[in-house]
Formats: sequence, C-alpha cells, structure tokens
Amino acid sequence: MTAPRDFNAVVTGVEIICPGVLRMGLHAPGFSGTPGQFVEMEPSCGPFPMTRRPFTINRLLPAGLEVVFEVLGRGTGLLAGLKPGDEVRTLGPLGKGWRLTSGRWLLVGGGMGAAGFPFLAGSLFEPPLVLLGASTSKRLLHTGCDQLTITDDGSSGVRGRVTELLARTDPGQFSTIAVCGPLPMLKAVWASVPDQHRRKVQVSTESRMGCGWGVCEGCSIPVPGGGYKKCCTDGPVFTGEELDWERWSE
Repeated sequence: MTAPRDFNAVVTGVEIICPGVLRMGLHAPGFSGTPGQFVEMEPSCGPFPMTRRPFTINRLLPAGLEVVFEVLGRGTGLLAGLKPGDEVRTLGPLGKGWRLTSGRWLLVGGGMGAAGFPFLAGSLFEPPLVLLGASTSKRLLHTGCDQLTITDDGSSGVRGRVTELLARTDPGQFSTIAVCGPLPMLKAVWASVPDQHRRKVQVSTESRMGCGWGVCEGCSIPVPGGGYKKCCTDGPVFTGEELDWERWSE
C-alpha cells in the first residue's frame, strides 16, 4: 500500500457531469492508490473552512487522479470554484480500499456511491455487473461498464429502488458484492442479501471526517461486540460482517 503524502495538486479541468456534481482532474505526478481509497482536499488556504474534505478516487490518470464530488456546502463550493492551473493542497492516498479478488463482481451503488466505481471496475479481473439507483436520471453516475439503472421517479430504467434490481439478480453468479451509497441504502442492500451470500459483501462506508487519518476519531463506525472502528483508517471499505448494522446510524 502506498504511503500517504501531502502535496499541491494542480487542477487540470473541471466538468459538470450532472446538476450539482463535478468531475475534477488533478495533476499530481507519482500519485498512486488502490480502488476504494480517498484523498483529503483543502477548500481554502485561509482559516475557514478549517477541515479538508474527503473524496474517493474516481480514476487514476497518467500523471495524477480524478475525483467526482457533489457541491453541498461552503467547502465543496470553494473547491467547485477552482479553475485549471489552480493549486489545491491534497493528502492521500488514505484508507483501506476494496479487497480485490478473482471472479466476477457485482457492484451496487446509490447516487454518489458510484463515484469510485470506474476505478474499481477497471482494476477487476473481469468486467463486473453494476446496479445503480438514484432519485432521478440526472443523479445517475455512469461507470463505463455494463450497468442496470433504476430511479425513484422512473426517469431511467424502471421506477423503484436499487434493492429491486438486486432481488432480480442471482448473487450466486458473483464472487464479490461491492456496495456503496447512503446508509439507508446500505442497510436495505445488506438486509436483501441472502444469508449464505453475505460473506461475499464488501461495503464502502461514509462518515463525517475531521482529519482523515485517524487522529480525531470523528468517523467511528460501530462493529459487533460493542466497539468501534475508524472509517478513515480501518476502512472506508469493510466486509459486511465487520459492521454492527443495528447500532450503525447517521
């Protein structure tokens, strides 16, 4: 695993890929990472916002990386205002990513949960099947591989939730089930996976982070036995069986 480093990345391009969601290319020679890892980016060199913002690696580039993020508040708003040639202080790669195994994978994503799927899909031994859900077609992130879509309003694919696509899929055809999305969706997917296939499930978790490297302990997630693990250093990717689904809340 590559050790994280703190560096100035140069913005190479910013593209709006759907309303409120941007793709940003960053020039960072020598940067490396594995699918599921993330970077922390500094919105401003001034005193506010005080903390960096975590973003999964969407893709590795020949001399850098790409991130996809939604503009939600002041921090991401400042990052969205960067132009090609601007520098942004970046820390990474951080965290533990997907455990890459042989066989065909099933990727299940909800909304922005699919932001890291292009990197993951391109690193697998054979093309995966991707199940994507979102509130509307304008919120779907495309992964560049075989995918089935479903939306709350029926504007893409069929109307419904991603668990309905999962119910039509035979988990026995897949060696690993990778899941990423908002917590209610993660819980619904876990509940939908038959017991005999739960050992295949890997979950990319999300939690509010202050530092991103294990010091502040603000991103703790409950695990069986009453304890906690840190999303930023123990994860963000865990096996489904490592998580205490009943105690885990937003």
